[in-house]
Amino acid sequence: MTLSRNEVLVQSQQIFRSANERMQALAVAIVPAEQLIPFLCECADDACLGRVDMSLSDYDDIHRDRDRYAVLHDHQVVDGETIVEQRALFDIFTKEPLAN
Repeated sequence: MTLSRNEVLVQSQQIFRSANERMQALAVAIVPAEQLIPFLCECADDACLGRVDMSLSDYDDIHRDRDRYAVLHDHQVVDGETIVEQRALFDIFTKEPLAN
């Protein structure tokens, strides 16, 4: 089965999200909740090395909704994503559920 370009981009975002979740799990035991730590940009560009600095409490707040992603300004997005909030260092996008 061949994946569409959009599906490939979504997979890239999911890889970045998974890495960020591991970072968050490790950091929660040793980093104060309000200290800024570097998370990966959750854009669709699989070559992106962007860093989104945010606190663990911000990370938790943003990702409480599994369809939200933290993306650096002007980075690649995929079909079905909509910006829901602009912050000083990054944007928060929401993703429409994929149709089955």
